Amino acid sequence: MNSAPFPGSPEPWRREPFRPGFNPPGPPPDPPRRESLSPPRVLAYEMNRLIEMRLVIAHGHLDGERAAELCSQLMTLDALGVGEPITLHLRLASADLEAAFAVVDTMDVLSCPTHALVVGQLGGAALAVLAAARERQITPNAMIRLIEPREQSGGTAAEMALFEEEHRRLVGALYDRLALVTGRSVEEIRDDAHRGRIFGADQAVAYGFVHDVAGSPPPGLG
Repeated sequence: MNSAPFPGSPEPWRREPFRPGFNPPGPPPDPPRRESLSPPRVLAYEMNRLIEMRLVIAHGHLDGERAAELCSQLMTLDALGVGEPITLHLRLASADLEAAFAVVDTMDVLSCPTHALVVGQLGGAALAVLAAARERQITPNAMIRLIEPREQSGGTAAEMALFEEEHRRLVGALYDRLALVTGRSVEEIRDDAHRGRIFGADQAVAYGFVHDVAGSPPPGLG
């Protein structure tokens, strides 16, 4: 026995027999969903915010592809700003020498000054990028690893000889950069790199890699 619906209750949906040209009423449509930020939209939003802040993030391993992206961002910010500094957030545990110096050469020709903040670990050829910045800082728990970059190549004996020659030239350029900003001799830089020295924040300041430690610890932890 079918019971009558309660007064005021909606009429239950019933399947209508098929009739040509007739569209039976269906269940009510779902309410419109609030538009969400998909990953591409989130990325675009973040990039716009970074541009507004004149901030460039360089994390991970610096290879040729990543170097091209960084150079593009740097040149874009240089064109948008009139003398306003660009800040690089550096967390590069390793880097290809050629890629690092592509970024360095780009920084050298910018009209805007570049500042660098070391967060996490920075080491190897990536130190050239740090040395190219006008102002350099490090966060309290970051570290710098001074180690000579080592890269391998294949090919013929002649090709490998050319690679080794270019590699030595870029390593020498790295040590020259570090000697210039730290005030230390190239020989001391090279010896410390062969030893693979690691520097905490305060040690990095004392050595001359950076000017100071960014921020301050909470009360009681200093």
